[in-house]
Amino acid sequence: MDEALTAWGEVDVAALRHYIAYRRMVNVASVISRPKHEVILVYLRLDPDAVEPEESFTRDIRCIGHLGTGDLEVRISSAAGLEKAGPLIRRGFEAS
Repeated sequence: MDEALTAWGEVDVAALRHYIAYRRMVNVASVISRPKHEVILVYLRLDPDAVEPEESFTRDIRCIGHLGTGDLEVRISSAAGLEKAGPLIRRGFEAS
């Protein structure tokens, strides 16, 4: 996960109490590990309306309180999910 989030340029990584923040000028992504649910949640600073929602993969969280920064939640539960999330992560970095 860390490789995918730091692959596109200079990124500061800050391990905070409840999540890991990935920053350039602003927070680009926030990552929360949920081992009990066997999932990693990535919150990206992307407009959820610009992304086609996929059940159990992406979710609009603009009106939901959560830790970290971002309006789009990406649920990663496998290596295939990480590969599928790659283009979204890249769009998040390009938007920042």
